[in-house]
Amino acid sequence: MNNPYLDRIDEATAKLLVSVARLDDVAATGPSRLPGWDRAMVVTHVAANANGLQRAVEAAGRGQVGEFYPGGRPARNAEIDAGRGRPAREVERRLRLACDELSAALASAPDQVWDATAVHPSGEVRIGPGLVVGRLREVEVHHVDLDYGYEPQDWPLGWVLEEMDRAMIDLPSRLPPDVAVVLTGDDGGQRWVAGSGDAVEIVGTTNDLFAWVTGRAAAVGEQECPPLTPWR
Repeated sequence: MNNPYLDRIDEATAKLLVSVARLDDVAATGPSRLPGWDRAMVVTHVAANANGLQRAVEAAGRGQVGEFYPGGRPARNAEIDAGRGRPAREVERRLRLACDELSAALASAPDQVWDATAVHPSGEVRIGPGLVVGRLREVEVHHVDLDYGYEPQDWPLGWVLEEMDRAMIDLPSRLPPDVAVVLTGDDGGQRWVAGSGDAVEIVGTTNDLFAWVTGRAAAVGEQECPPLTPWR
């Protein structure tokens, strides 16, 4: 599969692996930014996501429709919970192996896999526009969720701009009733509007805006923002 997303995924993965390599067993079992998840669970989930995308890509290469998580959402959730309390080096090894195998599978996949479909817990999705693009999102967002030195300010701005446009599709349904938001990035002048009703003006860096949109922050700068239902 010849696609610019592959290099971007590899770059984001390399940064994540540096952070995971720094974990010791105490840090691995410490709390992440995700309620109820320790850091080992976050790493386990990112590894399982790589395994799922690899399954989908390899099935598509055989002309089949693969299942991202065999067993659906219950199997996904059980795998995440099984990562709780795992030793640092164990989850690091699993993540490295899963990412290496995924990278090889993506690099060797025929180009037509990009438009093939797979079964995901969210429904049937196209591998390229849905799952490959989503893989970069998984790595970048969960790197912040690890809560181990990588912050929303570290996200690549070009990627954040892409994701902000995508996130606006669902944002109206996640806002409180009769609330609209006008989001302005003070680092580039980009502007997004979502919702209907009384407008709340929110101004901040684009990365801080995306941190709020993804539920990774309750405020942008000093400004408290409307509560949102969970993202994805």
